[in-house]
Amino acid sequence: MPFNVDTPFSVIADWSWDEVCKYAREAAVFLDDYAAESLHWHGGCVLLYRAGAKSVKELSSFESGNPKDRRCLLIIGKPVDELAVAIVRDVLNNSNFRYCRFVAGCGFESYSVEKLENELCKIISAKYEDGTVDVMDIPISLTCLSPTLFLVPHLQDIPLLIENNYEVYVSKMAATLNNIFNHLNVKYDLYAVGPLSEAVTYHFSKIQKTSNTESSRLNVILIDRIVDMYAVTDFASSCPLDKMNMLLTRFPKTCSDIAVITEPLLQDLEHKSINDQLQVPMCLAPTLKPTPIVEWLLTKTEKNVLASIRTTLTEKCSGPIKKTISRITPQLLETLLDDEKFNSKESIDFKQQVLCICAALKSQNLPIIELAQNIGKLLLQNISMESDNNILTQVSQLFKTRKDRKLTVEILLCILVQLYSVVDEDFVISEEHQIDLENIVGEAFFEDLEYLPDYIINDLIGVDFSTLLGCQQAAEKFLFILKQIKRSRQHFIQYRRLFLSENPYVPTVYSSFVKQLMDDVCSPMRPNLSVLNTKSDGIKDYIKLGFNKIINTVNKHPLDCDHLIVFVIGGISGHEVHSICEATKNCGIRVVIHLMTELSLLLTKCT
Repeated sequence: MPFNVDTPFSVIADWSWDEVCKYAREAAVFLDDYAAESLHWHGGCVLLYRAGAKSVKELSSFESGNPKDRRCLLIIGKPVDELAVAIVRDVLNNSNFRYCRFVAGCGFESYSVEKLENELCKIISAKYEDGTVDVMDIPISLTCLSPTLFLVPHLQDIPLLIENNYEVYVSKMAATLNNIFNHLNVKYDLYAVGPLSEAVTYHFSKIQKTSNTESSRLNVILIDRIVDMYAVTDFASSCPLDKMNMLLTRFPKTCSDIAVITEPLLQDLEHKSINDQLQVPMCLAPTLKPTPIVEWLLTKTEKNVLASIRTTLTEKCSGPIKKTISRITPQLLETLLDDEKFNSKESIDFKQQVLCICAALKSQNLPIIELAQNIGKLLLQNISMESDNNILTQVSQLFKTRKDRKLTVEILLCILVQLYSVVDEDFVISEEHQIDLENIVGEAFFEDLEYLPDYIINDLIGVDFSTLLGCQQAAEKFLFILKQIKRSRQHFIQYRRLFLSENPYVPTVYSSFVKQLMDDVCSPMRPNLSVLNTKSDGIKDYIKLGFNKIINTVNKHPLDCDHLIVFVIGGISGHEVHSICEATKNCGIRVVIHLMTELSLLLTKCT
């Protein structure tokens, strides 16, 4: 199916999985975690079973097909590289497949279609002379959470700070963008904010293909997450989706969904046919059809979300309902959901999402999050008072008294990230206090090892996690990261500080980097945005741009297009998504926001 820039990404994603399902009949299906996450938001495994799949398994070197299986469908959700091909070889060597279909869901990085087909054909032909291999490029990596928000799951593996193998990660991101644009067949400009984004645009300019169309233009703003880490660690976020990510656990094997329970909420045992069965766990991803709830969670306040849900529920209820209720509680919503009408398959997606919201509102962690929110606000006020040089002493005291306050090390790390995120290089932090803090953080790692999340142990502490020396080295690494966060905006003339303090009598307010940038991008005055570095899509554009500078005409602008993508490399918060939607709602073009939902350093609440 040929796409164009006017095709919504949700349509592209749904069509892609429908296309994949055409090849699932009588096949053993293997897919990696990234493809599985995309499938999770676009129908789930039941989609493949209904299409006739014999089995659905993880794409792993330790998996194989049934000895009687002759067809396989292999689905990769990242750019095809050496590691992915090595795993595929293992699966084929361990099985007896005669017919193999390979779906490259995000294009190719170090392989081409011809090279891959030749390698897989050697394996199949060694067992069957008439064996066949088909390699297809279907964009299943585009995963849509709402009409304005999409994610690419494999980008969750990109570290916050890339010290080694820089080109490895840059090439993956460039290959991902290239695959998206190849399917859209559109002209484009890339605007980069931050060194990682600049490296991606430079690498992309070397691998991009020249577009054959002049009809539509799509611009992309790439933003490094590190320039504003406060947004993804802010406990005071006004976005309901951010709160849910703080309070509820992740759905297994995903970076973009939450889970209350993983057991099916509805399982119809009356029918044996897979076409008549439906299993729905309590999570946000719909199984049958999209609902408006995820969009509400991104764009509305908590009060308005609850009011919209109550209105929808009361319209469907069979019994009489009170029309005026002063306060909408999770208990009220659960009572409404007890109505028999919400046990049908048509309503089950809406029901599971509402129950997730109720679970978050009743969470036992709410008081802890509120305490962390108040601490964050207090530190923000202290930061605005430049005479206060003991701010790290306050944080150190929080580490020492964390057990009395029921604060976890993870929450305190988030508070430290907030502190270093909102200040700039001009804000002096005593080196002596930083060394003391480093020692205290190392001791906290060692004392609370059994309570630390796996990602902190894996990304910070590593193999020496059981020793005090290993924990101290992890603390040193963490303080180094904090200093890099603090320096991340030192070259920006604008947006160096992320808090606003009009006078001593008005509370200091956090203003996100993304909000400030997008407000200026969408300003009718079109101010000069020196923070944006442009990479054009052809030599002619470079010549035109240089000529424009000579004759003092207006330079290119991100809104000189039909569609705009805001692509944050390293994650984005729901609050930022709302800010982008607000800034661009009157700009006259369609805006799509990219979400990558887990940083390799922190944080469980990053949506």
